[in-house]
Amino acid sequence: MEELIKALGIKNPTKKIKEHPKMLQLLEYTKLHDIYEHDFDIQEDAFITLLENINSLDVLLNILKKSYILLGINYHALEYANFFNLYDPGVLDYSLDAAILVDEEYLKYASVEWTQGILKKQEKVLEINDKTLTLKDNEDDDSEDYIESFLLNLVSLKKAKDLGLLKDAIKKLSE
Repeated sequence: MEELIKALGIKNPTKKIKEHPKMLQLLEYTKLHDIYEHDFDIQEDAFITLLENINSLDVLLNILKKSYILLGINYHALEYANFFNLYDPGVLDYSLDAAILVDEEYLKYASVEWTQGILKKQEKVLEINDKTLTLKDNEDDDSEDYIESFLLNLVSLKKAKDLGLLKDAIKKLSE
């Protein structure tokens, strides 16, 4: 357990984490699977939040290989757990803009499979002007101003939600 806690980067661990039931499960799980060792410091409470809210130890070990998660785990542990309980960490990355993808209303109209398979690969960009929704071609990906269509569409989906147009926006992106 001491080695696992050290590998996870948890400084000053208490009995709380050492005896946590999911931590004991993780210890057994890591006997069969490699754990990524890193040099980041993780707060015990943040890691426990992630541990208690993540549904899969395999997913937990996969997301702990991502440096941006290790950098933000002390601040966004619950958001990471909620996001990666739905989405494959090999397909989608969490960002503040991606929070729309776990929004209750969004999930009423869009499935996880649609999000990972269609929205992620959508090459066109949703534009919203005066409550009018249109799909436009994105900049050429060789342009220095290029931003991935998926990222632009996340911003558009958030705007659509704010305007009460989320259902229509998802339909438009399905075209």
